[in-house]
Amino acid sequence: MIAIIPTSTGASFYYYQTQLAELRNQLSVLNNQITILNSNITRLQSEIDQNSNLDNQQISVLNAQLSQLQSTLNQLTGLSAQTSTQIVDLQAKLSKLQQALSENLIVNQPGAVNFTAQGFNITVTNLGAVSVNITQVTITNISPTGSTQCSISPCVLTGTSNPGISSQIVKATESGHMIKVNGLAVNDGSGYKVALTSANGRAYGFYYPWPLTPSSSGNPNFLANVGPLTIYLGFNSFNFTQGSQTQSQPGFCVPSATGLVFWVRVSNAATDSSVKLKSETMMQMQPYTANGFGALVRIWIDDPATVNPNNVIPYNETTNPYILPAANPNGPPVYATVKFSASSQNGAGSATMSQDNNWIIFIGFYYIYRGLSLGQTISFVDLKSTAGYPGTC
Repeated sequence: MIAIIPTSTGASFYYYQTQLAELRNQLSVLNNQITILNSNITRLQSEIDQNSNLDNQQISVLNAQLSQLQSTLNQLTGLSAQTSTQIVDLQAKLSKLQQALSENLIVNQPGAVNFTAQGFNITVTNLGAVSVNITQVTITNISPTGSTQCSISPCVLTGTSNPGISSQIVKATESGHMIKVNGLAVNDGSGYKVALTSANGRAYGFYYPWPLTPSSSGNPNFLANVGPLTIYLGFNSFNFTQGSQTQSQPGFCVPSATGLVFWVRVSNAATDSSVKLKSETMMQMQPYTANGFGALVRIWIDDPATVNPNNVIPYNETTNPYILPAANPNGPPVYATVKFSASSQNGAGSATMSQDNNWIIFIGFYYIYRGLSLGQTISFVDLKSTAGYPGTC
């Protein structure tokens, strides 16, 4: 009986080595038995041929014994051939697994680069002693906040499919190789899991956007927790755009009297449920010199595809919500960049800091977690608005 085959490459290699040793031992026993049977058949045949004093009954008994020995010999010879075939098959599997174990491919941060209308590249480095042939790339949209592509079922790309992949062979010790993905992009604001499979069956992968890793070297990401949510308030994770900008910039100092879209990075730290942001999620900004509520600036979340004040899209939690997938044991797989600028819930518009001032900011997150509606607030974020931006920051 063959036991369940392990799924990891290293465990499979050990399993097949053990099976091979057992089969070789079995073959050795069978061949010894065949040798003994051949010797007995030769001896018995010689006894029949050389003994002329045997009567017909004795000869008949000896022939029956000879026939039984020959039948057993045929069975053992068949088992020996079958075992030899199994050994050849296992040797082929072990050879492939040995090649797989010799692979050592790593995906370079940020994983996906060089986005164009035709696709993007996956940047990898081969630290191993053998070439690696990537035969399949599987892309799964695990946080469909920017688009729904590859969310209902994974997108499986091969060298012959469309969309597909090319430049798949990574030579030994090659650094910065670009595997080309043609006809599909993942820089649309959703969170993706990208899995690479080699011809030898090894699996590699990454998440895009590349997950944030809090630093322990004195430059942290400054995290704030709101129930299951983690809010990133570091220098490059609380950002804004103005005008027609497509690249956001740090948002702790912004131009006053100018339309803005704020970008806030958020991830789900809960391992038991995804989180869906509701349209009531908003930011409230109060200037330090305010004497009444009329000076407050309130803005609500935008559609994930919003980039800047020129293309603000109203948020619709039914058709295109922010959905943050549950974390795995190693932490959140992806983060979402939540855009804020709308002048009303489910509306459009852009934020305007109407005066030069410092502002205290409250961010209220209202969301669905484990089927329940919850609301919590991050408070005491501070930013400065100035007409002389950036020189007077």
